[in-house]
Amino acid sequence: MKKIIALFLLFLMVFSLAACTKSNTPSDDNDIVDENPQDTVEEDDDEIVEPTPSTDEVEVTLYFANKEYVETGDESLEKLIPEKRTVEYGDISLEERIVKELMKGPNSDKLSTVIPSNVKLLGVEVADGTAFVNFAEEGLYGGSMQEDFTIAQIVNSLVELDSVERVQFLIDGQKAETLMGHIEISEPFEK
Repeated sequence: MKKIIALFLLFLMVFSLAACTKSNTPSDDNDIVDENPQDTVEEDDDEIVEPTPSTDEVEVTLYFANKEYVETGDESLEKLIPEKRTVEYGDISLEERIVKELMKGPNSDKLSTVIPSNVKLLGVEVADGTAFVNFAEEGLYGGSMQEDFTIAQIVNSLVELDSVERVQFLIDGQKAETLMGHIEISEPFEK
């Protein structure tokens, strides 16, 4: 008798568990399948999802090398010449957009960027008035004039902003002795 009760309870438990499990396939043709599952999601009319982040436009002053000075070395000429440009930012910080615009080059054919074309910008962050310009070490080489102009272009352009008082260069996220082997960059630069 105990065996029959034990078998009955075991059968009852197996049947209960089988009835509670959910099947991944419809059990018969009467099951309702929702072909538009997004229709069942409750929509929030107040929430607007933008496919792209909002961007702002601002006019900035970018400093580029005077092409005539670079070609002749004539000390009577201006070394850096400002160029006004309207830039869009929002997906990245304004400070990072400025450095990328400097790397892209000037609009005027009388100016040039001396920032090496193979340099990779890792990012620009600002904290307490200091803009930290972070470059990858790979591809970061050049002569002393190229290093001097690269630093001057970036520093002069960034300190034009109210948010930046000085610029600290980093290589792979760390302070370094020099940018390209000639000018010390261990301390921040001011205009």
